[in-house]
Amino acid sequence: MVVKCPICGEENPDDSAECRACGAPLGNLPDKKARTRVLIAVFVLAILIVASIVAAPIIYKSVPKNHHTEDTDGDGMPDSWETDNDLNPDDPSDRNTDADGDGLSNFEEYQLGTDPQNPDTDGDGVEDGLDLIPKADAGIWVRIDSIRIEDTVDLYSMSNPGEIFARVYVDDVLAGEMPSEPAELEIDKVYNVNWSIYYNVSDDRSHKVRIELYDKDLVGEEMLDINEDSPSKDDAGRYIEITYYLGTGDVGRFQTGIADGIKDNNKPRADKDAMITYTITTVDMSSV
Repeated sequence: MVVKCPICGEENPDDSAECRACGAPLGNLPDKKARTRVLIAVFVLAILIVASIVAAPIIYKSVPKNHHTEDTDGDGMPDSWETDNDLNPDDPSDRNTDADGDGLSNFEEYQLGTDPQNPDTDGDGVEDGLDLIPKADAGIWVRIDSIRIEDTVDLYSMSNPGEIFARVYVDDVLAGEMPSEPAELEIDKVYNVNWSIYYNVSDDRSHKVRIELYDKDLVGEEMLDINEDSPSKDDAGRYIEITYYLGTGDVGRFQTGIADGIKDNNKPRADKDAMITYTITTVDMSSV
């Protein structure tokens, strides 16, 4: 092939960059080279596409079955999960059966993330079907965030601090006292104390939490009034009780509150009123 010069008409070899007769540049060479590069790229891409089509079935078959995400029997549970948990990925009827007899169907176990072959996934003594927190041994974390003593707690002093501590009961069982030693708190000051206690509870129901606040004296102790709902002077009218629901599915639910004994309309009578703010949280006892 020859390339004809557009200026003088001289015929030049195909690979000439300029006319041998007049020296004019032969502009079609770069275009031809560009076209050649495009053709080469298209050819290589075509080879890669063909190779991937040929290799895909081989690669797919080499992947272990439990890495697949399909649901062969259409029961809503992936084949890999059924295989890992000794169920049949080709049998849709096992969706509604209860392999471990804990009250949850296999599909419900899949949704919750529990073990369909273990009636008590978290090992806390409550079967998964009754367990509000089936993947954790649930407990409650009771914390008094802040305190203000609003009345004189000792008869002979308006300035001396009280020796303050709290008792916590869960379902009428003493969970503990906090802090480890009574704290000196002055009257009418807000203290951010962050006293707390953990207590393991059954995961299958709500629980009753009782908080009592005390001033320790040289001899004995006196319960302070943090109950804003009852004007009674007996002990039952001084502490607070909270019905606490653990939540469902997982830990982390919490409930906060304020209890202020001065709101019980006992004024002008001083009955050793105090105010607390508190937080109760559902926690995993294995991590505390």
